[in-house]
Amino acid sequence: MASSVPMSRSAAIARRPRSSFAGAEGTAAFSLGELVDRFQRLLQSQERSPCTVKQYGHIARTFLAYTQKPLEEVTLHDLEAYREYLVLQRHYSKNSLYTTVRGLACLFRSFGLSVADQLEPPRRPERLPRYLGEEEMRRLFEAVRDSPRDSAIVHVLAFAGLRVSELCHLLLEDIEFERNVLHVRSGKGDKDREVVLEDRTRAAIDRYLTERTLAGESNSRLFPVGPVTVERIVRRGAQVAGIPRRVTPHMLRHTLATALLSRGCDIRYIQKLLGHASVATTQIYTHVDTQALRDAYQRAKPQY
Repeated sequence: MASSVPMSRSAAIARRPRSSFAGAEGTAAFSLGELVDRFQRLLQSQERSPCTVKQYGHIARTFLAYTQKPLEEVTLHDLEAYREYLVLQRHYSKNSLYTTVRGLACLFRSFGLSVADQLEPPRRPERLPRYLGEEEMRRLFEAVRDSPRDSAIVHVLAFAGLRVSELCHLLLEDIEFERNVLHVRSGKGDKDREVVLEDRTRAAIDRYLTERTLAGESNSRLFPVGPVTVERIVRRGAQVAGIPRRVTPHMLRHTLATALLSRGCDIRYIQKLLGHASVATTQIYTHVDTQALRDAYQRAKPQY
């Protein structure tokens, strides 16, 4: 079957990036599993997060099973038909569809092909972040108090604003005890940053590390757990605390940002603390702080 990719196959091979895994024979020589494995190894070599590697691998596997074609033979029409299938048959949300389109573009580029770059991702809905109130946070801390590990994890999430992947990759050497500083290495966007360990978080970590030492545990990671375990710790703690909503670790990050902003913290500091590349990302929390909005309105409302 002739390729319907706009550029010829020989030209495509010539223009493949050096990081491409496809050889002169193209991807037809690989089984579905081999192709996905090669794709995921490339993502790992680029130091993509484990979550991205797993997610994009699933996207690639699902698409390849659907299309039953070598990548070189996939056309823009095939990609658009697949997107239509995901929306109409699989009922994908805009967020899921956006991630899928991004993953497919990455898959094709990894093998020196650009056809998926023409597939437009949908605009994602801008939803306000969900967060907990102060009383709910106090109940959550109380709910995990009996477990030094769980308490330390919740404190770091709630007071340092870390993403789950960042927390799971923390090493013991990333804690600078003299300065009460936590070094977050290779966060989102492969950027390092420092966050301050406030007193309660430092105390929770000290208690947890003391228990580890007494138990004879030795591990270079601060919290030798995975993202699923962290999700479970937070969800179970919220249930014990009697919080009726679904609570996630990322919700604690939103809670910190909202609380800091409501107390007058400079938005540029919050941006640095959370590791946002642009202050525009951080500004979403200005829409969450309704009390500040009420106060500003009361000060500035016209006196008709």
